[in-house]
Amino acid sequence: MENSNLIVYSAATLDDLPAVVRLCMLVEEQHENYWRLRWERRPGLSEGYLRWLTHRIGDPRMFIHVAKDPTFSTLPAPSIVGMIVASINDEIPIYTYSEYALVQDMAVIASHRRRGIGQQLLKNAAAWARGHNLTQLRLLVADKNPDAQAAFLKTGFVPTYHEMVLPLKEEGDTP
Repeated sequence: MENSNLIVYSAATLDDLPAVVRLCMLVEEQHENYWRLRWERRPGLSEGYLRWLTHRIGDPRMFIHVAKDPTFSTLPAPSIVGMIVASINDEIPIYTYSEYALVQDMAVIASHRRRGIGQQLLKNAAAWARGHNLTQLRLLVADKNPDAQAAFLKTGFVPTYHEMVLPLKEEGDTP
């Protein structure tokens, strides 16, 4: 096992974004395998995600960070082993607070899991959210992903609601 003390956490650069998007697409593929009707990837998704992140990388309401292991080398992103994308979102106007932070995507490559990298990325996102005077960092986790649920609980997240979806078309129907 590599020394997790070598992991470097930093804001993503433009050069890092293709690797961030590749990790996001792994998450999207996993979600699609859970339930295609809810998470089907559309054509051009990775290109669209890259454009979106490129336009938002300097936005103070976005947190795009990476975890790098300088000893890890695979092309084309030689050292990125994890990433997190979070944003500040407006809350509906019935609550006492007006904004919250939301983890949009997060991933750690399989070879580097269970080393605290995901927990550190989440802690860094939480510190960023606190720095914006926010009271909540939220995320969604799939029912079919108990490993992620356990990791989020370990980091301090608490379950609040259970999302439910009423399918209005059959699996495989076209829009």
